[in-house]
Amino acid sequence: MVSPSSRRRAAKYLVEEGLSNAAQACRALGLARSSYYLVGQKGLSSQKLERKIIALSEEHPRYGYRRITALMRRKGKPINAKRVQRIRRQAGLQVKERQRRTRRLGPTLVKRLRAENANQVWSWDLLYDQTEHGRSLRILSLIDEYTKECLALQVGSSTRICGEMSCNQILARSPLV
Repeated sequence: MVSPSSRRRAAKYLVEEGLSNAAQACRALGLARSSYYLVGQKGLSSQKLERKIIALSEEHPRYGYRRITALMRRKGKPINAKRVQRIRRQAGLQVKERQRRTRRLGPTLVKRLRAENANQVWSWDLLYDQTEHGRSLRILSLIDEYTKECLALQVGSSTRICGEMSCNQILARSPLV
């Protein structure tokens, strides 16, 4: 512990845990008691800068600290990017994740189908795996959305084999038909 701030943190920890009082902790750590009670104050210009950074971040929620730094520099305020990053982190500001667009299923369907009973909505998935010897495997699975039951599995060594299996073949193998 070299810096006074780290000694202050250590002394506060000792006092909060009830291991000693403030005077004993300061004496043991070689810290002046006035430094222990010292409350750091930010300058007026620093407070204004922080408010400006937070306001810009809230105005542009998709901008990260680098872009906020560029905006500040464009406005004539020389500022370090690390400082912007620290201020945003302390304020709990993060870049909001972009919401994905929902894809349409067909020309007339606007809303995604939700299964209300069995055999109403089915989903398929194509999985890729590898054997011990390095040969590739493709697994085509068909799942009922309502019951979450696997209706059919087709395993093949190429996409063509899985693709050849038509919906009629899947339906014929399905116990529900």
